[in-house]
Amino acid sequence: MPSYDHVLVLGYSETMEAQPADTRTLVALLHLRKIAEDAGMHISIVSEMIELRNRELAAVTKADDFVVSNRLVSLMLAQASENQHLAAIFDDLLDEKGSEIYMRPIADYVAIDRPLTFWTIAESARLRGEIAIGYRRIRAGEADQRALGGVTVNPLKSEALAYLPEDRIIVLARD
Repeated sequence: MPSYDHVLVLGYSETMEAQPADTRTLVALLHLRKIAEDAGMHISIVSEMIELRNRELAAVTKADDFVVSNRLVSLMLAQASENQHLAAIFDDLLDEKGSEIYMRPIADYVAIDRPLTFWTIAESARLRGEIAIGYRRIRAGEADQRALGGVTVNPLKSEALAYLPEDRIIVLARD
């Protein structure tokens, strides 16, 4: 039985053309889904797709999210070229010594005995020197459980939600 619950599948962008590289990624995704199905467990999968056109085809593999690497890099460069302040933020996020994204237990930040607004959670993270950027809530039986793995980024700050001990807060932090 597999002993992992998160998998990252990187493409072959350095050694192959886009179409064959994405084909290999798709095959790997199908194999991973079969392994998870046979083990009777859910594995969170994020994969790199080189061609934007292949993202829709990859949706049949039920991976949680896809990163279209070339498009992501292009968007980041365009943003950085138009705003010099964003360049510093990208440098910090992409530098090995900079901030990292973590998913931490929400109960480490706030008491979860009643519904809370994300503003309350974000303020708690700020007091710890971190920036809350979202949360992950998994609810058994909800139809959208696979949609982004229950992840919400940049949520409404005023909406009060009830959280469970297994829910996570997504923060930018230095560790």
